[in-house]
Amino acid sequence: MGKAKMGDVIEWEEKKTNVTRMGIVRKVLSNSVIVDIDGTYDVTVVSHKRYKIKSEA
Repeated sequence: MGKAKMGDVIEWEEKKTNVTRMGIVRKVLSNSVIVDIDGTYDVTVVSHKRYKIKSEA
Protein backbone atom coordinates (compact mmCIF):
# COMPACT_ATOMS: atom_id res chain seq x y z
CA MET A 1 0.00 0.00 0.00
CA GLY A 2 1.38 3.41 -1.00
CA LYS A 3 1.06 6.76 0.66
CA ALA A 4 -2.02 8.87 0.06
CA LYS A 5 -1.81 12.00 -2.06
CA MET A 6 -3.82 15.22 -2.04
CA GLY A 7 -7.51 14.62 -2.83
CA ASP A 8 -7.53 10.92 -1.85
CA VAL A 9 -10.28 9.69 0.47
CA ILE A 10 -8.88 7.73 3.41
CA GLU A 11 -10.29 5.97 6.45
CA TRP A 12 -8.73 5.38 9.86
CA GLU A 13 -9.80 4.23 13.31
CA GLU A 14 -9.65 6.71 16.16
CA LYS A 15 -7.73 5.16 19.04
CA LYS A 16 -9.75 6.72 21.88
CA THR A 17 -13.23 5.89 20.58
CA ASN A 18 -12.58 2.99 18.16
CA VAL A 19 -14.73 4.84 15.61
CA THR A 20 -13.80 4.56 11.92
CA ARG A 21 -13.57 8.00 10.31
CA MET A 22 -13.23 9.06 6.69
CA GLY A 23 -11.83 12.23 5.19
CA ILE A 24 -10.13 13.89 2.24
CA VAL A 25 -6.36 14.40 2.26
CA ARG A 26 -5.58 18.13 2.10
CA LYS A 27 -1.79 18.01 2.65
CA VAL A 28 0.83 15.26 2.72
CA LEU A 29 3.61 15.58 5.32
CA SER A 30 6.72 13.39 5.73
CA ASN A 31 5.16 11.03 8.30
CA SER A 32 1.45 11.94 8.25
CA VAL A 33 -1.37 13.58 6.32
CA ILE A 34 -3.70 16.46 7.15
CA VAL A 35 -7.27 15.28 6.58
CA ASP A 36 -10.47 17.31 6.06
CA ILE A 37 -13.13 15.32 7.90
CA ASP A 38 -16.39 16.92 6.79
CA GLY A 39 -15.58 19.14 3.82
CA THR A 40 -15.54 22.35 5.86
CA TYR A 41 -11.87 22.20 6.85
CA ASP A 42 -12.53 20.49 10.19
CA VAL A 43 -9.06 18.91 9.98
CA THR A 44 -6.97 16.38 11.85
CA VAL A 45 -3.54 14.81 11.40
CA VAL A 46 -3.30 11.06 10.68
CA SER A 47 -0.08 9.03 10.61
CA HIS A 48 0.77 7.15 7.41
CA LYS A 49 0.70 3.92 9.47
CA ARG A 50 -2.95 4.33 10.57
CA TYR A 51 -5.01 4.89 7.41
CA LYS A 52 -6.27 2.94 4.42
CA ILE A 53 -6.92 4.60 1.04
CA LYS A 54 -10.61 4.24 0.09
CA SER A 55 -10.48 6.05 -3.27
CA GLU A 56 -7.78 7.88 -5.16
CA ALA A 57 -8.11 11.40 -6.53
